[in-house]
Amino acid sequence: MYRAQAQVTLIVVAVLVIAGCGRQKDRWLAARPSTAPARGEVTFQGKPLEGAIVVFQPTAPGGIGASAVTDVQGKFELRTFPPDVGAVPGRYAVSVMKTAMPSGGTGGADDPSPIQAISLIPEKYALPTMSDLSANIPEEGTEDLVFHLKP
Repeated sequence: MYRAQAQVTLIVVAVLVIAGCGRQKDRWLAARPSTAPARGEVTFQGKPLEGAIVVFQPTAPGGIGASAVTDVQGKFELRTFPPDVGAVPGRYAVSVMKTAMPSGGTGGADDPSPIQAISLIPEKYALPTMSDLSANIPEEGTEDLVFHLKP
């Protein structure tokens, strides 16, 4: 009898823990800030910049950033809480990075030096404080985020 009660108690506790975890997730989802659709495009030297990482860093303290990767047409769709699309409305400093691994050295046993990626666009764009790129995402969202990068 004692053993049966212990098993029932364990089952009840397990169900409560699982139910509590679900509620905790729901509380977290309800507590996170709302987002708005945010899409745009990046070009470099007048051509779409494919495979670039676009990072939006909030200018307000305590803000939440967003990021995306550009497609073959240089277009991107920001995500603050992947896989959900959208960014928290507000002002952002923007950075763009596009790198490739150098050909040649492998960094293996014969070549112990670390391999460093090569920037395919001016490195100033990788730093939001130096890129001179900024954006504002309004409450209703935007599809007009356009960044024309120059050499």
